[in-house]
Amino acid sequence: MKTILVINTGSSSVKFKLFNMPGEAVLASGLVENIGANDGLAGCIRQGRDGKPVREKLSCADHGEAISHIFRVLADPVNGSMAGLPEIAAVGHRVVHGAERFRKPVRITSDVLEYLEAITPLAPLHLPLNIAGIRACIKQMPDTAQVACFDTAFFHSMPVASSLYPLPYEWYETYGIRRYGFHGISYEYLVAEAASLLSRPADELKIIACHLGNGCSITAFDRGAVCDTSMGFTPLEGLMMGTRSGSFDPAVVFYMMEHAEMSPDALMDALNRKSGLAGISGIGNDMREIVAAKKGGSERAALAFDMFVRILKKYIGAYCFAMNGADAIVFAGGIGENAPEVREAVLEGLSFAGIEADPVKNRKTTDGRAGMVQKQNAPVRILVIPANEELMIARCVFAHI
Repeated sequence: MKTILVINTGSSSVKFKLFNMPGEAVLASGLVENIGANDGLAGCIRQGRDGKPVREKLSCADHGEAISHIFRVLADPVNGSMAGLPEIAAVGHRVVHGAERFRKPVRITSDVLEYLEAITPLAPLHLPLNIAGIRACIKQMPDTAQVACFDTAFFHSMPVASSLYPLPYEWYETYGIRRYGFHGISYEYLVAEAASLLSRPADELKIIACHLGNGCSITAFDRGAVCDTSMGFTPLEGLMMGTRSGSFDPAVVFYMMEHAEMSPDALMDALNRKSGLAGISGIGNDMREIVAAKKGGSERAALAFDMFVRILKKYIGAYCFAMNGADAIVFAGGIGENAPEVREAVLEGLSFAGIEADPVKNRKTTDGRAGMVQKQNAPVRILVIPANEELMIARCVFAHI
């Protein structure tokens, strides 16, 4: 039995879970959110000793302070988490990008950190925060194994025809320009869970899985193997996302550089932080707020919703054709799990492909509930599966220490 702490750093949050492995019992869990808020106050939601949620306000300017607070919570014998701070065997970290070098979880060394610093332009929204989380944990527990689990590692078996771009081949050979794929930790978990729910081996199934949150991607699995995925060289490609553009004509970049005199940094910021749902709706990237504004008559909110649905539907159709059909479509992530309006709109009109959602089942399957929401006799199963990247990381770390 070993205790594994999992740290998952986001843009303004840090999630943590403490697992007893291999039994997978959750000893403690929580979330520090609104890190770096303008009012200087962040929030921590965690599991108390009685199993009930505990909410507290704290001063938290950056991710380092957030992780220091997490360790205080875990170590406090009176007011801390349910389990206190047992002897932690290792800390597992979600790291978004491993480029060509990292194809499996690795023990973090100074050399690993140097490499991650060097490739931060490949995931500018994520890697700096991942690195900050790692450094903060090393500071708190310098003698404990720190293990990096990479979102990109899962996709290295993707067919070459799917992973390369139609660009000069020398760009791949010299600069590593290729489609790496992301959300791999989540997809590894989702495929295993889908196979379990369907009572069939993954290598017998054709699955289209949609991870829809602030970052959105879709991946096709042909008999358990990755066939194709929407995110590419960076997490910017593919679907319309919360603040990221997804795919568009690259000539737009050069046009804006010439006619709006935008610098590369300004363009990168606009495409990563000011586009997507936020850029089109004008009210932000929260799908709940967009749905509410759409119902209230906002034309831009309705446009953002319709664009999001249309783009996702096109990818589902493309992957169905690429695999000659699908056995199941999976929805996960904050939007995928909790926005039945999105699922309903995406799946509308697909009965010709055997894809039909049951409106009642679909509306009831939210708030962390897993389930099948297809109509009774529909041949394609439609699954809602809550993402659990932390458990997948704990499993990977346990297997590698």
